[in-house]
Amino acid sequence: MNPTQDCYRGALVGAAIGDALGATVDELSREQIKAKHGVHREIVGGGRLKSAAGEVGIDTKLALAVAQSLAENGETDIKDVATRMVASYGKISDTKGAGPTTRAALEALKPKGKDVFSAARKVSQQKGHDVAGSGSVVRVAPVGMLRRVQFKEMIVETINVCRLTHYDQRSVDACIAFNFGISYLTSGKDPSKLLFKTWRFLMDSRAGKDYRELVGEQEPAQDMVKSLKAVNDIQYDDLKANGQAIETTQAAYWLLLNAIDFEEGLVRAVNLGGDAATMGAVAGALLGARFGEHAMPERWLESLAMRKDLETVSDRLCKLGEPKK
Repeated sequence: MNPTQDCYRGALVGAAIGDALGATVDELSREQIKAKHGVHREIVGGGRLKSAAGEVGIDTKLALAVAQSLAENGETDIKDVATRMVASYGKISDTKGAGPTTRAALEALKPKGKDVFSAARKVSQQKGHDVAGSGSVVRVAPVGMLRRVQFKEMIVETINVCRLTHYDQRSVDACIAFNFGISYLTSGKDPSKLLFKTWRFLMDSRAGKDYRELVGEQEPAQDMVKSLKAVNDIQYDDLKANGQAIETTQAAYWLLLNAIDFEEGLVRAVNLGGDAATMGAVAGALLGARFGEHAMPERWLESLAMRKDLETVSDRLCKLGEPKK
């Protein structure tokens, strides 16, 4: 397996491991995790989600649905993506792991309708400020993998996949920042330059014609660029796993850039508590894209449900994402 393929597998498998590891302590505070587990570092299931050991949650299942659509079509067919997401959501017998925005949008989404974004737009209008959740972040990773060297397409398709459920500009900006990280790291580039390049990429994206036509020219209510610029000025105790897209992405970048290896980076992520399953998935994807699947503890890999499916679709996206000669 070549290094690029290893990092591609790392991105999706890492997200799934983070999802499964974080599920046990989801919605616990840091103090509660410490009192109950000391340092939580084993995939054992349980918790409020009552997961089986190695079972993945809705973040991973929806990301897999997106990845399979892209891999089979060789492009981002947004109606097919929407169809697969709705079908995947409908197959999950217990959807309590879904956030309120994801739940509301997917239950109203009509993939064959004229406007596949109308459900998310309506949810955003109804809920007002409280719609900038992180539920869409991991799900866009397959777009970053498919469009690793095609930045124009990556921006547009990231916006569209995000907006199937999360229409808010803050979620869109977090998804673009996250996906630039996925594309950069799976290309094997120097992580020390990632932070600067990410916020510059997001600034340039927001100034571009495609973003302005799709999202608008308004100033964001909360600025992902400023949050990224602040990463080097904050400490671990300042990180927030509160289920909000910008705070989650900021924390994931901090964890990535301060990680010694995949395991310790992910352990620190889920021990933040709060929305630990999603925090684990977002951080796990970036950490996996950086360190690769080969760097993941075998005990975690052996316990992971859907590992083979995730590896298969990652390999396909890796081939599709290669620069055209």
